[in-house]
Amino acid sequence: MSRPQVRDAVAVQGLFLLFGPVIAAFFPFFAIYLQDHHGLSESRIGFVIAAAAAARMLLNPVWGHLSDTKIGRLTVLQIGLVGAAAAALALNIAETFAAVVAVAVVHSVFMVAQGPNIDAIALEHLGEGRMSEYGRIRGWESLTYAAGCLVFGVVLQVAGLGWSMPIYAVAVVAVLTWTTTIERDRPRPLMKHGRLGSLGAVFREAPRFWGYLVALLLVWTAFNAAWNFIALKISDAGGGTMVIGFGTALGGLIELPTMRGSSRWQERFGLRRVYVAGCLVYATGFLLWGSVDDAEVLSVLMLFEGVAFSLLFTTGVVVVGRLLPPSLYSTGNAVSAMVGFGIGPIIGAGIGGWVYQQMGATPLYVGASALALAAAVVAWFALAVPSLSEPGHGAPVAAHPEAGPLV
Repeated sequence: MSRPQVRDAVAVQGLFLLFGPVIAAFFPFFAIYLQDHHGLSESRIGFVIAAAAAARMLLNPVWGHLSDTKIGRLTVLQIGLVGAAAAALALNIAETFAAVVAVAVVHSVFMVAQGPNIDAIALEHLGEGRMSEYGRIRGWESLTYAAGCLVFGVVLQVAGLGWSMPIYAVAVVAVLTWTTTIERDRPRPLMKHGRLGSLGAVFREAPRFWGYLVALLLVWTAFNAAWNFIALKISDAGGGTMVIGFGTALGGLIELPTMRGSSRWQERFGLRRVYVAGCLVYATGFLLWGSVDDAEVLSVLMLFEGVAFSLLFTTGVVVVGRLLPPSLYSTGNAVSAMVGFGIGPIIGAGIGGWVYQQMGATPLYVGASALALAAAVVAWFALAVPSLSEPGHGAPVAAHPEAGPLV
């Protein structure tokens, strides 16, 4: 089938615009969906999230290796979209706790093939000269994410949380359809395979990556301990899915200007300072979440999550781009996701669910704040190299010949 005639810049931007509703349909409402639709307790919800995260941890480097060296990023992305849509529909009809865990694990196996490859496609499109402008593209995903959170919150309040997974599946199919506009890439087999394929190549190419992963683990463990249970805290305080959707929409809306501004901040202050700032914003936000018991105020305080996520995510993708060659972009992003969204949720959600149920919300959020603060300290030292810490290293030097204008 021939590829639709869409400019490369529009095709890549469209991926992010359509991926926003996918994230909005799943993550903000997943914990409360498990509680309402499947009747799970907080500790069992934490177990489901941790089991799904374990699958992400194991499969991320596998998908990254296949993307970079075997079958290509676009092909892996499409496989991930098909599998995730099917698993989401199966999750809706799972009846036992064991079935819910098993299907959630299968869903994660396919879900992790999506984000790292979308990011890798964007980095390849921008090229070395415009890499710091990634935030301008990624920011539009935040806009559609915010709109999706708001709309889906209202729909689920009226129609019931059982519609969460079907809505998610439809959003995934929309992205799958749009992938036909993306030019199919050619994988680059490693000339010297070495040990562990492209995964081993990442650490041989950039030994500094180890320190970055420690900071990544700390901050995303904190995030998962806090974020996965904020919907439950809002619900316990008397708020419904509309209040949850409003808060996540606010967080998504603030992401748009923050991500679009991240390019300028990276150029002015350096990647290291921007990343550390994101950790500190999370530390502040989590502390406030643990101190407030009003549902509406908690919803508004989710703005902190949007600012911090924007600073960390856009900076993190560019850190991968600065440390690694283009042939390892998918693997580098996959390893980052393996730690941040694989190991992080296993620890954060797994322990966080037990802490929330046994000790309450305040100890959970104080602990998450302390972890985010520790991440800031580690990142300050781990990213202390000229390409990451000196201002101006992210500045564009020459436009990618096929990049086109960024909106």
